[in-house]
Amino acid sequence: MADILVNITLVLIMAGIGMSLTFNDFKNVFVYPKSILTGIGSQLLILPALSFCLAYLAPVSAAEKLGIVLIALCPVGTTSNILIHIFKGNTALSISMTIFNSMLSPFSIPFFIAVAVSFFVNEESNVSMSFSESFVHILLTVILPAFCGLMVRRYFTKVADYLSRPLKWLLPLMLLIVFSIKIFLGNNETGCSPMTMDEILKLAPFVLLLNILGMYGGFFIAKLSRLDKPSQLTVAIETGLQNTALALSVAATLQGACEIEKPALVYAMLTFFTAVVFLLIHSGMKVRDVFGKKEGE
Repeated sequence: MADILVNITLVLIMAGIGMSLTFNDFKNVFVYPKSILTGIGSQLLILPALSFCLAYLAPVSAAEKLGIVLIALCPVGTTSNILIHIFKGNTALSISMTIFNSMLSPFSIPFFIAVAVSFFVNEESNVSMSFSESFVHILLTVILPAFCGLMVRRYFTKVADYLSRPLKWLLPLMLLIVFSIKIFLGNNETGCSPMTMDEILKLAPFVLLLNILGMYGGFFIAKLSRLDKPSQLTVAIETGLQNTALALSVAATLQGACEIEKPALVYAMLTFFTAVVFLLIHSGMKVRDVFGKKEGE
């Protein structure tokens, strides 16, 4: 039930984001591909390497070490798209990276999981992901809703302009609903016993480091690549903020799933807020600016 509510909410959010975009936004991403290549390279190389280092150092069980690595292998979906939209990042780049990484994940996740299992658990893994299921999910929750929003912007511009003001309030509210559902309803559907406070405190420093170092690693690589500021913020969030729902789904296919999923549950509780703080610091925006009028409005 929680997954259904989350997906419906995300579809509505992506349609709202689509209404703020034009086809030229996406055209620019592919005409000047440096930004998307920088972002995907950061996600596929830096974050897995960082997760292996943190998992090696963490004083936790082998299954929980595997869970830390698993977080880094699951590219974020609509959460990053929404935050980038709210904080005036490069939304077209964010959505494009979401689509590309979602298409790569059925191949990259099993590969890195097999390496992590052999390194930390010394067993053969049996992880399988359906490319078609992964692509259909991203098609229904990201591509089609955003495309519908684009069509509204193109053919019903006045409607899109009229809705833009209330959407500044509605999108953050809907995002809050998504995270409330994931944390308070989603955790009850895993079939595992609740985490203790000691377990949360033991894992929290390492998942927070994965999140924060991932964001700053992506941010500085984007700076070194001389991307513009909106693209720097986008690469940072796309690198540092991961898809815990996908991590839980993959964990369910592994032996010791209840232990493996614990890092993802702690990650989900904390990292949305660290991402917001990061964006407030580096976007130059204040909380009131998120909902305020643009200059000239």
